[in-house]
Amino acid sequence: MFRKQVLLLALLLFGAFPSVGRAEFLWGVNGHPFTAYPGLTEEDQISQLQALGAKSYRVNISSLDHSDRLKSLIAAADMRGIEILPLLTPPVDLATDSEEALYSKSRAFAEYYGRTFPGIKVWELGNEVEVFAILQPCEMRDDGTQYPCEWGPAGGVGADEYFTPRYLKSAAVLRGLSEGMKAVSPTSRRAIGTAGWGHTGFFERLARDKIEWDISVWHMYEYKDEWAFKILASYGKPIWVTEFNHSFGSQKDGEEGQAKGLKMMMEGLHGFRDTYKIEAAFIYELFDEPYWAPNFEAFMGLVGVVKAPDGQWTVGPQKQAFQAAQEVIRSTSD
Repeated sequence: MFRKQVLLLALLLFGAFPSVGRAEFLWGVNGHPFTAYPGLTEEDQISQLQALGAKSYRVNISSLDHSDRLKSLIAAADMRGIEILPLLTPPVDLATDSEEALYSKSRAFAEYYGRTFPGIKVWELGNEVEVFAILQPCEMRDDGTQYPCEWGPAGGVGADEYFTPRYLKSAAVLRGLSEGMKAVSPTSRRAIGTAGWGHTGFFERLARDKIEWDISVWHMYEYKDEWAFKILASYGKPIWVTEFNHSFGSQKDGEEGQAKGLKMMMEGLHGFRDTYKIEAAFIYELFDEPYWAPNFEAFMGLVGVVKAPDGQWTVGPQKQAFQAAQEVIRSTSD
């Protein structure tokens, strides 16, 4: 018996048994297959994701009409071992819809998609809706004081840096999405968050108002957000960075600058995975969108897009950032 115990201890110490270990870090990419990318097929997108080594594709869903195409994309991605992260952005108008309408429309939208796609494990709910609520110059704070007229928009760091009448509308959207998804898909995880840029106070208000979420979402376009991760980690939920890239992509300092900046961000995020429970990070975005030039969206991609002789957009060359990201993904595979 004693010899068996010694043997068992040795096996455990030296790894002869498979280790339980932590979950593999999830690398993903953003794309717009339903609202942009004219001329680019599902195969164009999935094949580039597979070559990169990405395991998830974040796609925005803003209409019930996207349902059939989402079903097709999920099937195509699944064949290559790639998951889809649907980002639900319900067709509502924050400026004109009432709180009641925002809640009911958002809840119905979430219920439809949650019921139609029961296999989805994670849903991202809403996209940067806190921006609508940021306190503007001359507006009144909740404590009755006026936000200085000579200042720019508030930073969103504190819970009091949001204009409550607009915050309540943003919150109505997220409450509707969260409660709707829980009602029809109780085992899936709900990811909710902000645009980054210091907007941590919004999480405090959501928690105070008992709006439920399972994953804290953050967006990052400058590598200086560790302080924010400390705050997000205090809520006891895993963090997903569902948008990040070198600031302005390749517009500001060319392909080489984008590649270097993206590599640094990827390595940094992966290095924070245990400290702040960062589970996933999604590069923004898969393809350049040259039809938006000179807007920075034309330069954010990992892969170029060019016009064919017939005038149609088609896949161009992979940018230096693609190779940089590919190398990091390979080197960080567990």
